[in-house]
Amino acid sequence: MQEAQSKQLRRHAWWWFLAAGAVVIIFYFLVTAPVRHLFSPVLAACATVAILVGIRWHRPRPSRSWYLFAAGMGLFAVADAFFGAYQVAGMVPFPSVADVLYLAAYPCFAAGLISLMAAWGSGVRWGAVLDAGIITLGMSTLSWAFIVMPYLRGHLSALPLTVSLAYPLADLLLLGIAAQLVLVSGVRLPTLGLFTLWVATTLAADAPYYSTLAATGAPIAADLSYTLWMASYPLLGAGALHPSMAGTTRLVPRSQERLSPARMTVLTLPALLGPALLIADAGGVREQPMHIVAIASIVAALTVLLVVRIMLLARFAEAQADQARARARTAEDALRQQTSLQQQLTHQAFHDALTGLANRALFFERLEHALSRPAAAQNTVLLLIDLDHFKDINDSLGHPVGDELLITVGHRLLGTARRNDTVARMGGDEFAILSEDLHEIPTQTYAQRFLDRFQEPFALSGHRSVFITASIGVVPITEPATFHDAVRNADIALYAAKERGRNRAQVFEPAMSQAQQDHARIAQDLRHALPRNELSVHYQPVIHLPTGQVTGVEALLRWQRGDRSPIPPEVFVPVAEQTGLIRPIGTWVLREACRHGRHWHDTLPRGEALSVAVNVSGQQLKDHRFPDTVRQVLHETGFPPASLVLEITESTLVTDADTTSPHIRALRDLGVRISIDDFGTGYSSLAYLRDLPADIVKIDQSFVLRGGSEANKSLIQAILHIGHALELDVIAEGIETPHQAQRLHTLGCPHGQGFYYSPPLSPTALEAYLTTQAILTPPRTHTSNPDELAQKSAEPE
Repeated sequence: MQEAQSKQLRRHAWWWFLAAGAVVIIFYFLVTAPVRHLFSPVLAACATVAILVGIRWHRPRPSRSWYLFAAGMGLFAVADAFFGAYQVAGMVPFPSVADVLYLAAYPCFAAGLISLMAAWGSGVRWGAVLDAGIITLGMSTLSWAFIVMPYLRGHLSALPLTVSLAYPLADLLLLGIAAQLVLVSGVRLPTLGLFTLWVATTLAADAPYYSTLAATGAPIAADLSYTLWMASYPLLGAGALHPSMAGTTRLVPRSQERLSPARMTVLTLPALLGPALLIADAGGVREQPMHIVAIASIVAALTVLLVVRIMLLARFAEAQADQARARARTAEDALRQQTSLQQQLTHQAFHDALTGLANRALFFERLEHALSRPAAAQNTVLLLIDLDHFKDINDSLGHPVGDELLITVGHRLLGTARRNDTVARMGGDEFAILSEDLHEIPTQTYAQRFLDRFQEPFALSGHRSVFITASIGVVPITEPATFHDAVRNADIALYAAKERGRNRAQVFEPAMSQAQQDHARIAQDLRHALPRNELSVHYQPVIHLPTGQVTGVEALLRWQRGDRSPIPPEVFVPVAEQTGLIRPIGTWVLREACRHGRHWHDTLPRGEALSVAVNVSGQQLKDHRFPDTVRQVLHETGFPPASLVLEITESTLVTDADTTSPHIRALRDLGVRISIDDFGTGYSSLAYLRDLPADIVKIDQSFVLRGGSEANKSLIQAILHIGHALELDVIAEGIETPHQAQRLHTLGCPHGQGFYYSPPLSPTALEAYLTTQAILTPPRTHTSNPDELAQKSAEPE
């Protein structure tokens, strides 16, 4: 509250100071001597204090100019005190101490003005200097005619004459510097306005006082001059108290080159004063040759200043004209550059930066235009082309080679298309072709034309040739269609081409749209499966074939969508892979399997020997955080790492070995075992098994279901022998009949699983199964000799 009142006081202090000064001046006329002689020094002293208070309140930087003003006003206050004392005594000596103090104040004011202008950092503003000189010389003619001439005609001695002439000269000095300040800055601040009024009031008080004193020997209407002097003091003090005082040292000078009509008038009138005085013979000028010469000299100097000012204006006009011509040339250049830039931006906005082909925006615009014409739309074909395994090119040969291949592919497509077709790069390794009014070529034939061009190698720099195939989605528009339908159908056809083996052109069929919608619906529902507790884990036992004991279980994911039929894993698991949902779902399955495994270890007979196998997707294994996830789950559930088996398909291990191998090593360092799932369906010879980081091999069920052919038996035997030689455990999948179980046991396969032993069971059902199986099955007491089993396998069935 107090701070707010203080700010309010500072904001309005200048106004109260002016009002108080006006009241003092009114009282000046109401009292008589000798009391009235105290008013002037009191006002001057108050103005000095006001300037010092203003400096403390508003803190101008630098503040030396205002300290100089305070010093000058302080000298005025002391001088007024001496002058008043002389008047009370009835005798005013001339010259006196008061005159010395008055004249000493003027250099302080002049230095303050010069310091104020120097604070603006503007340098010498020759236009303002010339204009201030013209004004000052013009006023000097009046000073010469009405003050200097009368003093020179008088009979004053040297000292009184010098002091008398010093006053008008000091006024001219103050006028010249003040005029330059106003011309440089303009009266843009209230403080400068009050400051200008102070200078004008001071000069207005001096002019009648000294002119009448010089002419008659005594001042006429001295009270008027006293009143103006006293009025000038509150003006300077109020200017220092005004809040805008802080900005007086930070002004940016205005341009002084242009002359406004008002300024031209101010400069012209002083130049005419000298001739006017000569014509009117003011003060008998024409009778005094010396005075005529003086005034003529002043007029000549004025003329020189005006000529120089005109030359300065002419040079400024020439410079402005040169700048205008330069700006015109710059504007023309800028216009040309803008036009060129606009053309470049337009081209960039609608063309691919790498290949120079049309981009997605231009392609979609032309597609919409084509579909908006019913006649043309019925013969329009849309091709969406995606390069097969382009990522392998980037990964193996580098992105520069990949970019060069994209450019070469774009040029080949452009050369294959018809002249009026639109060939575009949609982004990445995807291209599109729009063919309107396609009458002469069947749609499939036209698409095959582009597909055939990928049978030839692509020649790149460095004498390198690259082979790559493409998948094409084809949408023939035989009836009016919307833009979104056409683009969606092309995507669906392209997806179908890739699903059906790549390196083919697939024409869109309406049934594909339904399949795509089903895929999208499954993906959408699968996102909510975990929060809605729709997922569950079932377990299929793994049997030790010689003894019939359960040695482990495999965790299998199941999805029951509300009251609807269960979704088979072969349907929703690929969707989870494509959408990335396999990672959170896989982590949940891992946690559930370990939690159930810990429970069985603690509650079931011989449960501590039970291992739990969990399938791991390629996306999970490529995630660098996966080993930490496994470590965290084992820690949370307390499940022994040695009892956890992570099943990884052979294709996942081989296709991205550089990424997966470090992760597998980290998992094995935890004590987790690795199982190769679906072995024998993939990539390499049996000798490759030696290099795979695994503990268990699972023989794919396709070998079990093929029957007892000699070739099939030999392949199973080979896997078993290599597994034994490499100290790998072997599990056969998909055992469905007693004959298959007996045959695998005869061949020496140690473990197996399948519906013959048990279908996948819920955790509760599996717990009952394991309890019953532990009661009915005797403990495992021996391990079959592989050599004996091999000998048995050679016997006919």
